[in-house]
Amino acid sequence: MKYIIGFLFAIYSSIWRRWKGDGSDGKWYNHKLVKMAVNLITTFCLLLYIGKGWIISLIATLVYQFLYWTQAIGAARDMARGGKPDEVMLKRYKEKFWNKWCEWLVPKDAWYGYFYDFLWLFFRYELPSILISIILLNPWFLLAGLIASLSYVFGWSMQEHGELKKICGTELAEYLNGFFAGLFMAFC
Repeated sequence: MKYIIGFLFAIYSSIWRRWKGDGSDGKWYNHKLVKMAVNLITTFCLLLYIGKGWIISLIATLVYQFLYWTQAIGAARDMARGGKPDEVMLKRYKEKFWNKWCEWLVPKDAWYGYFYDFLWLFFRYELPSILISIILLNPWFLLAGLIASLSYVFGWSMQEHGELKKICGTELAEYLNGFFAGLFMAFC
């Protein structure tokens, strides 16, 4: 039964991540707070179900929601498909402390390019993944940051090659990122 619940949670997380990324159309059920509440409750209940204590479950759920999911990704999610960023987008890149790491690791003439965006997304997702891995004693969750970055690479590559008909690259990446993060969370 644990495996079925875990797999169902991964499917739920995939759908939830896409719903979260869809924005708000003014309807009450599409409000950010509603989306957050749904995921907080669902994740907390999953962790309790699989045998984590309530304090560990609460801490892991809060890190998962507010550090892993709630941090913005808009600056890098297009994997350098948007061209040179304007001032507003540059500000969004630079407001995150890991942007300095990207600037240090990537030559200046390649800033805001493909590898830069990949690293930026990797750091954005991997830092909370490390915390979650420690809190839950779950080494598998360390893969979540890498898989999140690869999800955007895959999604945008599929879009560029005309393989996506009903969704765009970012939407596919959201489904994939949600699925794998949910899978790693469920099987800790």
